[in-house]
Amino acid sequence: MKPNFLIGSLAFGKWGIVVLTVGVALLIALSGIFYPSTLIPLYILGAVIAALIGYVLLMNPVWSLYIALFIALLPMGTIPENLQSLLNRAIAVIAMGTWLFDVIFKRRKISFTASALFMLIFLAWANLTMFWAENFSAGLTRLQVYLLRFLVFLILIPNEIKSRKQLDGLLDVMSLSGWVLIVSSLIAMLNNGYMPGSRFKLFDANENSLGVLALLAMSAVLIRSSHPSKNKSLRTFIAALFVLLTIGLVAVSGSRGGSISVIIALAAFWLWKSSRPWGKFGFAILILGFIVTPFVFKTTIDRFVQVSGGSVLGGREILWQAAWQLITQHPLGGVGIGNAPYSIVPYVTLLASTSGKDSVSLHNPVLLVWSETGFLGIGLYLAVLTSALVSFIKHWLKYGKRVAQYLTPYFAFVASLFLGYMASWIKGGGMEADFTYFLMLALLLIPSGLNVEADRDEDRALTQK
Repeated sequence: MKPNFLIGSLAFGKWGIVVLTVGVALLIALSGIFYPSTLIPLYILGAVIAALIGYVLLMNPVWSLYIALFIALLPMGTIPENLQSLLNRAIAVIAMGTWLFDVIFKRRKISFTASALFMLIFLAWANLTMFWAENFSAGLTRLQVYLLRFLVFLILIPNEIKSRKQLDGLLDVMSLSGWVLIVSSLIAMLNNGYMPGSRFKLFDANENSLGVLALLAMSAVLIRSSHPSKNKSLRTFIAALFVLLTIGLVAVSGSRGGSISVIIALAAFWLWKSSRPWGKFGFAILILGFIVTPFVFKTTIDRFVQVSGGSVLGGREILWQAAWQLITQHPLGGVGIGNAPYSIVPYVTLLASTSGKDSVSLHNPVLLVWSETGFLGIGLYLAVLTSALVSFIKHWLKYGKRVAQYLTPYFAFVASLFLGYMASWIKGGGMEADFTYFLMLALLLIPSGLNVEADRDEDRALTQK
């Protein structure tokens, strides 16, 4: 049953708009008497617009989540970095607030997954490690990042993505962000040009992040193209174009991890009937690309062939060796959350020159979390991932032979995405708390919260009509 305030909002109608318009006009007119200023009408208009937006978001809390996700997926530099960081935090708080409002006034049930529980305990333990962390500021910053990731991806998404419509909305946001990435890259290439053999850079985004963002968006585009639609041919064409452009973007970015992730994901597509055609198409594009436009792949090939210092992993082996030494010195509680990049410097210096750096990235999420939070911390951290994966497999087996046909491509593409993504994640710098990693966890958890029975009943009702 809908609450009274929602029913009232539906009755607001045109007369409510008239009353609101007249009221705002009177308020602006009378304000000149009490507070004469040429800017007061703009202040009032801004306040009214903000109030209307707030009202709409309160009535549709999932929209706040969509906005937060879209901003998070924008490549760094698309908007000023400080503004993007501020918006990320502000919209996340707004999304949390609108969801809590919805929970309280509509008496929604709160879903708390095993992954969320393990993450909550991890946060509590990470907070305790602050007592022996040398760099308190770095630890506090890292805790804030983890907390926001926890709230948005492990609490909001599993609780707000409950129906096929809401899932489609989430996938559309991911697809839209992917097109922003692709179009921005094309414009940047047209304006600045591109020299084969160099690494393409978009705004301030790390070259290695472009492949990960494109891969996430590509999966969403392909899932949506697999759903029944009146414009099936158009959706298929758009999806094919996106796959083509994604492969090209990853190639010119020169990201070895991104290239490996895309190849693994395309290979994994062959494992499922619903995604197999896209695996064949992707490899066909790769083969034709090598034959027709080999210069596009020159950067990536050169980086694989001309390995840094004879190291296939770009010198990461030294960092991992130093990280292991750091772990053995602090096995129980670690060096404190957020402090590994600083504490590892002396260990790296013994193995290789650090050029006077104050901090060094470990380029391995598992070793970083282990060195910062000890045995208990890494156990809890990996439990978050393991429980999310178990949940995904459990519901894949549960719905695989049932009528939830719209989930069939979802399971296929998300499973393939997971295999490809983890190939980059395991050697990435800063990936332990990256929003793409927590989005990957959320995608694994979404099936556990979907009301499949309600969607099936809706399909039956539409069929009878």
